[in-house]
Amino acid sequence: MKILVIDNDININGLIKTVLSTEKTYQVDFALSGKDGLKKLKAEKYDLALVDLTMPEVSGFDICKFMTADDDLKHVPVIIISAMPVKDKNFQAEHGNFQNLPVVKGLIEKPFDVHELLDMIKEVTKK
Repeated sequence: MKILVIDNDININGLIKTVLSTEKTYQVDFALSGKDGLKKLKAEKYDLALVDLTMPEVSGFDICKFMTADDDLKHVPVIIISAMPVKDKNFQAEHGNFQNLPVVKGLIEKPFDVHELLDMIKEVTKK
């Protein structure tokens, strides 16, 4: 399974790489900006995207909106991983109810438990 991690935090990327490397079936690629993430999503086929919300230039909100509107990307599930309170209903309402976008399949708040991440990936991809 091919996973794209879009996050400008190198430490989080390192943690995710370490966690996902325990699963032999995961091939993980990284983008350090939303702009780079969109380029990679358009250039290659991914089974899942792990997306941070707060990044310069192109935010995770923008990525999810773009993916929802793009016929080639609207089937790629997204798990949002953010230091923002993404599970909070007020936060969601203030940010356009992003969690209701069809591509958004899961929400994880940083710092996160690695088992929570692995379980959510398996649940979202049904693998």
